Amino acid sequence: MNPFVTNTYRGPAYFIDRKSETEILINAVKNDRNLTLFIDLFATRNLVHFAQKMSEVLYERKILHQSKFSKILGSLGASVSFDPITSNPQINFNITERSSVLKSLPQIFKLLSESRKKVIIAFDEFQEVSHYEENFAEASIRTLMQEFPEIVFLFSGSKKSMMREIFTDQMMELHEIKQDIYESEVFLILERSQKKYDPLVIRQILNDTYCHTAFTQMVLSRIFSESEGEIDFTLYEQVWSDILENHKSMAREQEFLLPGLQWKTLTAIAREGYVKAPQSRAFTEKYHLSAPSSMSRAVKALIKFKTHIDNSEME
Repeated sequence: MNPFVTNTYRGPAYFIDRKSETEILINAVKNDRNLTLFIDLFATRNLVHFAQKMSEVLYERKILHQSKFSKILGSLGASVSFDPITSNPQINFNITERSSVLKSLPQIFKLLSESRKKVIIAFDEFQEVSHYEENFAEASIRTLMQEFPEIVFLFSGSKKSMMREIFTDQMMELHEIKQDIYESEVFLILERSQKKYDPLVIRQILNDTYCHTAFTQMVLSRIFSESEGEIDFTLYEQVWSDILENHKSMAREQEFLLPGLQWKTLTAIAREGYVKAPQSRAFTEKYHLSAPSSMSRAVKALIKFKTHIDNSEME
């Protein structure tokens, strides 16, 4: 089993540096016999994606009455395929029937509420809903959750300011995983798996991915899967090159969709790695960018569309 999980929760041994959060979750549900579902909303863009993520987890876990669940999917014209690398199910909805897809959500939640076990749904990267294409998305999800009090909902996210906009409770703090802690826990996981590794390679991975969990776990997962001997720089360079090649089409799509200045700004930030003052004269002149006022608008647009990691969210 690959210990670097990218799409589910497999217990505290693989839940890196989330000891306090794990304790909170355990205390919240320890008196109930429950069924916990982990839904990762990273990179979802609308309620159809939301429904897809829900359906894929439910299909994989096989926890609903299969004939009823299959009937719902069938009525939506959904097709089921499997990821060739992870073997995880992928459910595709006919986007032209968006209204029908949205109507499926109450049906799915109703089936869950009728479960004999206490159902707990944990949403990760929940701040994504605040930028869904549908203006009513956040309100719709809230309303839906209120209609099914039998289900317990848990929320986490990597963008603190956005989470605070959704939830006014300032006590629910989220934090970045510090590199030294991340590094130590990766070492422990590799040693438990009896995997040989070069510590410098792990440090380089954490540096290159900025300890951003989604990216870091993806790289570590690939490294672990493809390592036959020691995890060394040769393997890492090959995996990193493959990942970049696989995402080349996504970069081309961004170049096509973004206005010229935004694309130039994004690539300039990528070359620098970290940019503290993108409107500064030194940065704009180095990359032949526009005046500070234009740069300000470009940077705000890039932040809105989440094209890069905003480290002010992690402080």
